[in-house]
Amino acid sequence: MDTALPIYALLVDDDPMILALLSAFLESKGYSVIEAHDGQAALELIAQGGINLVVTDWVMPCMDGLDLCRAVRQQQHASYVYLIMLTSNSQENALVAAMEAGVDDFLGKPFSPAELGARLHAAERVLALEAGLEKRNCKLAEAYSQLSRELELAKAMQLGMLPKRADFGRVRFDWMFEASSYVGGDMFDYFSIDDQYLCFYVIDVSGHGVSAAMMAFSVQHLLLSSAQQIAETIASQSGDIGLAAEVMMAGYNRHFMKLKDTSLYLTMIYGLIDTATGQVALVQAGHPPPLLVLGSGTVTPIGDGGLPLGILQNAAYEAHLVQLAPGFRLFLYSDGITECSDVEGKEFGQQRLEDLLGRQQGLPLADAKAELGRALFLWKGATGAFNDDVTLLALEYR
Repeated sequence: MDTALPIYALLVDDDPMILALLSAFLESKGYSVIEAHDGQAALELIAQGGINLVVTDWVMPCMDGLDLCRAVRQQQHASYVYLIMLTSNSQENALVAAMEAGVDDFLGKPFSPAELGARLHAAERVLALEAGLEKRNCKLAEAYSQLSRELELAKAMQLGMLPKRADFGRVRFDWMFEASSYVGGDMFDYFSIDDQYLCFYVIDVSGHGVSAAMMAFSVQHLLLSSAQQIAETIASQSGDIGLAAEVMMAGYNRHFMKLKDTSLYLTMIYGLIDTATGQVALVQAGHPPPLLVLGSGTVTPIGDGGLPLGILQNAAYEAHLVQLAPGFRLFLYSDGITECSDVEGKEFGQQRLEDLLGRQQGLPLADAKAELGRALFLWKGATGAFNDDVTLLALEYR
């Protein structure tokens, strides 16, 4: 054989002489050969597996060669079975019928050893190609399985790094997070800077996948490790949390500009709050605007854009100051909420989000958040997982 692929041949003919001649010829080529005297017996042998070449007569008792080929093509096999039909019928309509039944090649009767050898070489090439494709597909499936396991692990790590719901004096935080079908780049957190000030944020790294998740983890680490720097910046700005937030955001941007060997960037809402006075400084970096909900239910978007981090080296950022009163709420969210699509492709939208949060102002914060979650699931419908991470960070001043 010209190929290292082992050939296990089944010869099917009701003429013992033809079987003996074919068997001797194929064995001389190094093939492993078994014989069957009719199509039904052959089909039972093929169903047991292992056979990858069949040379069959057309006219036989019990089941003829044409029905045998049809039945073989209807079976499920671990590898491809190459079918050669022995026939003395050279009419065009007969050959077409055989090809439609799944026959790969034909051999005239009485057969010529040279012609049979050429047909077998063609069969070897096809079987070798099929075996190579199956091997590559197996390796591809194995690699895909490994990647899926790694993505699931990354998603579990992402969920494990979400903050615990907590109160900080007069400030209550709550949140909602629904992971997309991919590993995403959404991340949010809140933490104490000192006894007076808190930091909170929502980020959304562009794209999906492990690279976006790794960038999100990097951002979270950077912000968590900057608590002392934030405190020093607030002190250097004489307690002006607006100026401090602007300085910190510009510093974060310079940090991520150093990582521009990647094509990733991130949007962010960054907030500092003075828990003693209820004053909040918000800096928007290309992220959807935070929503301030007054005690009356009136909803006001805060901010007008800003550049994402990692776009421009010397980008300037502007802080918006908000004065909270008891009962006021502040909602930070990702575009996975506003861009959540229904079955017809229509987006949930910011206006629908504002209307819902305004109507839920009389409910406890946890209940208002749960109502939004139900609304999004109803809006999405039975379309599987969300296409993007759904993130909501809620702050209530009491």
